[in-house]
This record gives sequence, C-alpha cells and structure tokens, in this order.
Amino acid sequence: MIKFILVCLLNWAFLSGLIAQSPNILFIAVDDMNDWVGFMDGHPGMKIATPNIDRLAKQSMVFTNAHTPSPACAPARAAILTGVHHIRSGVENVHWGDKPLWRNFPALKDVETVEQFFKRQGYKTLGAGKIYHSQAPPWSPTSQVEPENWDFYYPSPYISHPYQIRAPQEVIFPDHVENSTRPGGGWWTWGPLAVEDNKMADYHVVDWARYQLRQNHDRPFFLAVGTWKPHDPWEVPQKYFDMYPLDSIQLPPYQPDDLKDAVDHGRRWIYQWVVDNDQWREVVQSYAASITFADAMVGRLLDQLESSKYGDNTIIVLWADHGMHMGEKDNIEKFTLWERSTRVPLIVKTPDMSKGAACDQPVSLMDMYPTLVELAGHALPDHLDGRSLVPQLEDPSALTGPVVSSYRFSSANKKVSGHAVRSKDFRYIYYPEIDFEELYDHRSDPQEYANIAYHPEFKSVIVEHRRTLSKWLPEILWQEPSDPVGFTISNDGTVQRDGFEIIKQ
Repeated sequence: MIKFILVCLLNWAFLSGLIAQSPNILFIAVDDMNDWVGFMDGHPGMKIATPNIDRLAKQSMVFTNAHTPSPACAPARAAILTGVHHIRSGVENVHWGDKPLWRNFPALKDVETVEQFFKRQGYKTLGAGKIYHSQAPPWSPTSQVEPENWDFYYPSPYISHPYQIRAPQEVIFPDHVENSTRPGGGWWTWGPLAVEDNKMADYHVVDWARYQLRQNHDRPFFLAVGTWKPHDPWEVPQKYFDMYPLDSIQLPPYQPDDLKDAVDHGRRWIYQWVVDNDQWREVVQSYAASITFADAMVGRLLDQLESSKYGDNTIIVLWADHGMHMGEKDNIEKFTLWERSTRVPLIVKTPDMSKGAACDQPVSLMDMYPTLVELAGHALPDHLDGRSLVPQLEDPSALTGPVVSSYRFSSANKKVSGHAVRSKDFRYIYYPEIDFEELYDHRSDPQEYANIAYHPEFKSVIVEHRRTLSKWLPEILWQEPSDPVGFTISNDGTVQRDGFEIIKQ
C-alpha cells in the first residue's frame, strides 16, 4: 500500500511539473478589424497608425493571407472557438441570445471548445470582453459565453463587456444628415468622444487583463481578451480623430460598376445613404480612429505582459474575427465573401521567437485552435476542422492549401448562401441557390474588380476550386452549362447582372 501511495505521489508530482512547464496563452481578439492595420497595409491610399500591433508583428509570425470562416461575428466566433466550421455545424448568420445558442446545433452539442480543452489540461481559464458573440450595454446585454468553462470572466460571463458611453446626440445625429432613414437607427453611428481612454469599455477589459498578468498564478493560464473596437459605433476619444483630419482622408479604391458582374450583397442601400448624406469621409475617418484606439489597447496589454514574469513563457495570438468594407463594392459593413470582408490580421508569437517573419500561404482562423494545442504539446482533438500552423511557424514557405469561408445573406429579398475558396492566387465564390460563380485573379486584380469565372481559359482553375468546395459540401452539383439566375453570360465569358444600376455619387 505504501509503495502504491508513493507511486501515485510521484506520478502526481511528475504531472504537476509538466503542467507548470506548459506555456501560458494570451489570446487577443479584436472585433471587426480589417487589413488596414499597418503591417498589412490594406488601404493603398492611407497609412493607418497601429504601432503596437506592428511592434508585435515584427517579433512574430504574421499570416498575411489569413481568412475568417465566416464574415459575421457570431458564426465566425462559434467556429473558431469550437473548432467546427459553420459550413458543417449549421451556425450561420447572427445568432443573438443571452446564452450559448450555438450549443443548440447538433454538431456542437457536446464538442469541446478551445477554453474547455485547456481547462481539462490543467490551465486556469480567464476571459474578458468580446470573445464569443455578445452585445454590450447600453444596449440589451447578451452573452454566448458558457460560465462553467472559465475560472473567471470579466465583467461577468452573463454580461461579457462593460458599459460603453456614447458620443453626444448632436455628434452622432447631426442636423445636416437625414437621420430618419439612417441605417441601424441608434447603433450605426460615429463621432469623437470628449473623454480620455480610461472612460472606454475596452480600457477596463484590458485593465482587468493587466491585473491578471501581475498576479502569481499556480498553473499556466489561457487568458482570452476581446476588444469591442473597431466594431461600430465608431465612437472613440477625440485624440484618435485628430490623427486623421477630415481633409487628409483618402477614400479606399472604388469602381462604380464593380457589382455589374457580381452578386448583390443586399446592403447597397446603406452605402447609398452614406454617399447621399456626404458621410463617406467621416465613416473612413471614424473607422481609422477606432482601429488606432484598439491598437492602443493592445499596446497596454503587450506592455504589461513584457514587464511581467510571464513574458518569456507565453504564446501570443492576435486575430480579428472578420474584415470590413469601407465603401468598396458599394458596402460599408462586413457580410460578404470578398477579400475585404474575409481577410484578417493573424499574428502568432511563441516564446522562442527572436525575430519576425511572414507567411503568405492561405490560412484560416480555424487553424488557431489546433495550432495552440500542438504548441502546448498535446494531441489534437479529433473534431477539429482546422490544421495546425506549426509547420508554417517553422518554415513560412511550407505549403498549406485553399481555405473556405461561408455565409448566408439577403440578396434581392431572398436568402442566398455563398461559399468562398481562397487559394494562393485566386478567390472563387459559389452561390448554389442561383447557380452563380465568381473568380478573381489576385495576381492581377487585388481589388477583385473582374469576375473571370466564365472565361474559358480559366475553366481548369474553376474545376480545381470546385473540388476543394466539394470536400466540404459533397451534395453540391454544378450545372453544365451554367445558367445562373439573374445574370447574362456572353460567349466570351463576360458577365452582366440583370438590371444593374450604378449608385449615383
């Protein structure tokens, strides 16, 4: 009996030692941040100030061709955190609710989320802010966090973000715009706040995380920190607006007839309101200011980690849940399957990295869960749809393969699903309900202006990308010859959307 007890104690000591040596994980989620961040240089006409994210990028592996599984908060986050792509789970569009509604989908009923996995491995799980989809006060608070998965969640797993003050009514609802027809009512607003950073909700989320980094933890931690900005409302302190004077704002690349050969995403009326009310520059200014504010919050978090005793044994992952259009393709929102909406920042830093590098292979945010598991020295769970990026961390030229994004949205008053495949050089999109395809060659057309899906010389490229999508959706049967609903295809492959009209500027 004594021998048995000694063996048990030795095993316990051995396992405790392994747990103690495991790396900590700092998991930073930034909401609605597109590729305008400095190191990605996604706005060809403007330089957006993100010195802190750029500082992290210089010390890390940056994935410059990273894409979301879905261009909307709720389905993207549910997929990323469960490891199950929503193309397989059925979690689509925006699922609201004051509880984890994603658990209602059969494929996710018993699946182990990333924080559950690390908690089972002995980690302390700490969360703050917007990790799962949530809505913050002063709006009706909702949270899809599972309380039992976290040792502590700030401010609460039931209200996952602090109260956010708003700009004055005269700032966000100025008299010179038509507020009665404003999209989104009181939500979709922008303008400066006459306050310091410490009055912002994200400041307090980061403050709590900084406090955790100053504490003595008896086991490794999985610390997830989510900022709300640059999600709308684009209302941040005045000093960030001052960095982008209105007369210096450069509008993003725009082609008036861009959608003549592409699907109507159903949100052109929002862009129409912006241009009719002469607010395009104000929107770009406000979004840029919100990005720089979010970067400042990330900087406060990184500063605390670097000055703490955990800096040398912490894996850092920074990601955004999806991108954002700022007028491109007649859209000022996300919710599309084009590059502007799916391409996101993704940065991974391991404790042994001494200098930064870049990987331009296509990767998915679905790959974060398996990457963290492998970096922490554990076997990958069987249910994961992503792939570990450890090979790319070791060799950024290591090949990956195409990645898939998916979404269901309104188009011409109908619900239309779409599925995008992003390879190294091409973006392919298929809309099954209307049997319509899009293909863009990023080597010559980075703004995705010309849909070449029906050009005969690209038939082999189409077949290759269809094959990738078929692995996810084997039930899809492409019609040959194609006869897409609502489009006319010329013999040379030119596409014309029926009834298309340019929005008047």
